[in-house]
Amino acid sequence: MARLLKFLLIARLKQRKTAGFTLIELLVAMIIAVLIMIPLMSLAVNLIDTDRREQAKSTSEQELQAAADFIARDLERAIYVYDAIALTTNNNATAANSGIRDQIPPVKPAPGCTDANLCQPVLAFWTRRPVHEAVPSLDPQTRRSRNVNCSTASDAVREAYCDDTFVYSLVVYYLILNNGEDKVWSNTARIGRFELSDGVKNVDNVYLEDVDPNSVKDGNKRDPGFVPFDLGLDESIRLSMNQWRSGNKDNNNQINAEAFDASSTVQVLVDYIDQTTIADNNALPRTACPAPVTNPQIPQEGWIQSPYYGSQNPAPNPAPTSPPTDFQTYSFYSCINAEEGIVKLFLRGNAYARIQNRNNPGEWVDTITRRSFFPSTSVEVNAEGVINQ
Repeated sequence: MARLLKFLLIARLKQRKTAGFTLIELLVAMIIAVLIMIPLMSLAVNLIDTDRREQAKSTSEQELQAAADFIARDLERAIYVYDAIALTTNNNATAANSGIRDQIPPVKPAPGCTDANLCQPVLAFWTRRPVHEAVPSLDPQTRRSRNVNCSTASDAVREAYCDDTFVYSLVVYYLILNNGEDKVWSNTARIGRFELSDGVKNVDNVYLEDVDPNSVKDGNKRDPGFVPFDLGLDESIRLSMNQWRSGNKDNNNQINAEAFDASSTVQVLVDYIDQTTIADNNALPRTACPAPVTNPQIPQEGWIQSPYYGSQNPAPNPAPTSPPTDFQTYSFYSCINAEEGIVKLFLRGNAYARIQNRNNPGEWVDTITRRSFFPSTSVEVNAEGVINQ
């Protein structure tokens, strides 16, 4: 085609050196050029679209794996993991009927998680958070704590005279939905992280901020609402942990109400989590949790799925409350063995939403033909610091 066009042009120039092209000649040339350009443009568009799709898949896979690794590192330091029963049961004076549902967001609201229709807890555990160079070391001569303020001291002084310590933290991971009004995040689901930490204390067991409020780093302060767990509430560790209450413990050892503030905001860990529910597609890929053990001496022993969708056989007794239908996704769930401190975590992303119209989430449903756009990952973690029963 290109040779023919060249031939016609040369022939015309030889015949009529001073004349221009006729209209027919220009039309023929334009048609020939269009016939050549259309396949080339189509190929370029296809290559760009293919690259965009592969980039969306790759980005989702990387973000999903990074999120799974982050949660796994969190869980490795866990000392106790709550099951789905504790996360769906309110605090109760009767230990056997108690849980922490109303002690954490969204029932007790925190920035980033205030609506139970948009935010639901999936995984909660107690962990030890390391704090570097936060407390004065002991003087080998006097065997007393050195007189140094580790919060305001220079780096050299902290390195020489301050020791590392740890504080207890309650960590909760959430599945969060978009109500369509939030333009910061995608219209898919996302995973959020909530942490409630204790503050650093001195050798006299007094919070550093109570001694000198203006010189303590924010990361070393007690978060409003934090109360340490009390294993002496019941003979069973599980029942004691399920009776935990948030608030502020006064000098009489009474727990008073205290709201969460911006220091305990639910932070988004990863976006573009698949929002396809069981109601959308009952054939969602899933891994069933091992069946719970029926033991009359221990009401809940063995594995329990969190969130619980009523899928285990036999069902736990008593069974946890299932979350609203919109949260039954199998995109972020775990199998928890609280007695052994073992967690099997499962996540599934949604790369399809990255390449589709933001305002048409109905098109993002996980189907067989789109399965490659919904990457998944899993990890099993054995908590290293688990409290022995």
